[in-house]
Amino acid sequence: MATESRVSEGEFGASRFERVVRERSLAVPLFFSGALVLAFVVRLVLAFGIATPWIMIDELTYSELAKNFAERGDFLLRGHASPFYNLIYPALIAPAWLAEPVSTAYRVAQAVNAVLMVAAAVPVYFWAKRLMSPVQALLPVGLVLLMPSQIYSGMLMTENAFLVAAVLSTFLIALALERPTLLGQALVLAAIGVTYFVRVQGVMLLAVYALALGLKLILDLREPDGPRGIRYVLHELGRYLPSGAAVLLAALVYAALKARQGVGLESGLGAYGGVVKVQYDLSNASSWVVDHFAELTLSVAVIPVSALVVLLVLALRGSHTTSAERAFLAVAASGFVLVVLEVGIFASRFALRIEERNMFSVAPLLFLAFALWLVKGLPRPLVLAIVAAFGPAALLLTLDLKSLLNIGILSDTFGLIPLLRLSGLVSGGTETVEVLLWLGGLAAALAFVLLPQRVAVVALPAGVALFLVLSSYAIYGAVRDHANATLALTTPSAPSWIDDEIGNDAHAAYIYGSTSDLAGEAQIMWQTEFWNRSLDKVFTVGPPEPAPLAETPAALDPGTGLIAAPGPVPYAVVPSTLDLAGTLLELRPPLALYRVAPPLRLAGRLDGVYRDGWMGADASYTRYGSSPGNVRVRLSRGSWDKPSPRARVTIRTVPLGDSKVTADSNTWTIGTGLSRTFTLETPNRPYQVLIHVTPTFSPSDYGEADTRQLGAEVAIAPAS
Repeated sequence: MATESRVSEGEFGASRFERVVRERSLAVPLFFSGALVLAFVVRLVLAFGIATPWIMIDELTYSELAKNFAERGDFLLRGHASPFYNLIYPALIAPAWLAEPVSTAYRVAQAVNAVLMVAAAVPVYFWAKRLMSPVQALLPVGLVLLMPSQIYSGMLMTENAFLVAAVLSTFLIALALERPTLLGQALVLAAIGVTYFVRVQGVMLLAVYALALGLKLILDLREPDGPRGIRYVLHELGRYLPSGAAVLLAALVYAALKARQGVGLESGLGAYGGVVKVQYDLSNASSWVVDHFAELTLSVAVIPVSALVVLLVLALRGSHTTSAERAFLAVAASGFVLVVLEVGIFASRFALRIEERNMFSVAPLLFLAFALWLVKGLPRPLVLAIVAAFGPAALLLTLDLKSLLNIGILSDTFGLIPLLRLSGLVSGGTETVEVLLWLGGLAAALAFVLLPQRVAVVALPAGVALFLVLSSYAIYGAVRDHANATLALTTPSAPSWIDDEIGNDAHAAYIYGSTSDLAGEAQIMWQTEFWNRSLDKVFTVGPPEPAPLAETPAALDPGTGLIAAPGPVPYAVVPSTLDLAGTLLELRPPLALYRVAPPLRLAGRLDGVYRDGWMGADASYTRYGSSPGNVRVRLSRGSWDKPSPRARVTIRTVPLGDSKVTADSNTWTIGTGLSRTFTLETPNRPYQVLIHVTPTFSPSDYGEADTRQLGAEVAIAPAS
């Protein structure tokens, strides 16, 4: 007969069990830490593949704010106060600009981005641990680390800091909904404040907090063994009076401050103040909101949205849930709905494209819902499962890919980039991609409803993860290639060539507004400004640049070439079609660097000539100054090897301001492969060389993509 006897401590296998539990408890954190390190390394390598900032003017703005904060402790743009309140992100990457040269600073900033992006998985992990076991919590962590939006770590954008700030804020909101201590509520409001200064969009988290509180109370009342009645609701609301009082007090102080400053309340949104001052068309806004719901659903592979719908409806029906689950569902549903509404309405008036980058911070909440649904045994009541699966999938039918798939999505709408690339690979283009998109949504819905549990528990997370990986592959390739093309088209082989020539501490100004392609010139200027610390001023001699950056108007006297720039200008950077009075230090087409001979003025300028040297029907060269001599003009179609109509060329030199008087002239007939150099006499006063070619031709008539009307390649310079 078996008898009981006391076992001495450490004698029985329980000690081995405790050791196994302890080892497992260490294994998960170690695995989690290793995943973070691996993700950081991968993101860093990928980020370093992004050759240059290309989301302009955003990346230039944040890099300039960071540079000024690192060097002088202020947030200035070209010496002026910034209209943006997104100051935390520039402060975070500011230490990078303590490094030299700019190429090193750029890589350090990208490394900071990678840390920030990967760090978003940390609050996800601790949030998930409140809903499931530590091992199960690794699933949403893995999905967050695979998000295509992590590719923003290669760009100098607030998205890098906003993701972790927004996820942390929503996590703290959920904790406060579980247990509304004073400390918990204070942390929520502090986190929302920090998120606001990362990006003013963070103010929406106050609305998420309020809506989530109301939804949490509803879910509490629906809990089978939970509280009942209005007394419970009033009691619970009373526990959040500190939050309400703090927000109300802050609002009153803010209103009083703005009244004292004599500005509107919307000024607290900085450069985005206009979003609350315009009227929105309800029908148009509704359409854009639906598009944003559809695109966000697509970006997470549909199934996580279906999982959130099922969990929320079941909780509202009265299925048993823990307080942590109810708090999570309240926050996830509120965040999903409010953020998409906000971004969709904004896009309907200001962006006119789907702004995924302003709402992908919701994706981690959807991944958490997906993991929780799996942990709870994949509940799929038939009718609810069908609605939850096919409803989100049907949203994909609303996406008008013909109007949405264009180059404008590269910076803002990562979820559509794979479809854009696919449209160029399959026969039928966009129409075929639309069919494939619908079939993909249908497949996801069917898998959600029909896969047996033992298969679905593996296949569904694997399918979502695979979708994220394949999307990331296509998106990264497009982003990397676009950055490389931007660098090649806008900068020389050595982007920091100005710093190399005159040093980081010199002061050079860019003279902007002299070309016919102002948008193209602006792109070149922004790239040059980023890569050269010494280029710290912009003087505008023509129309303003197409971006809300501080610039200094500098009137150009068309008769003398004098540029009325304030203060001394020791060095100046100009398009190579301009000649400045001074010493040419470096010619790096399409730009030139001069040491200025005061006062700042043009010595000559070439107009009507494209960056590649081709002119249209008319071009001119203006020379300021009064020395007589000769000017050399070279005309050519030597680089054009296809047929083109022979054209009559007329070249004249005339006194500046009097085109009726001809000092010298010449004529010629140009054709394919022909070149000729002319030397013309010039008057003893400022003059112009006028060139006219007729007829012109378009390369598009001969199978080329170029639709310009071209006359000849032209080069003009005073003869020595």
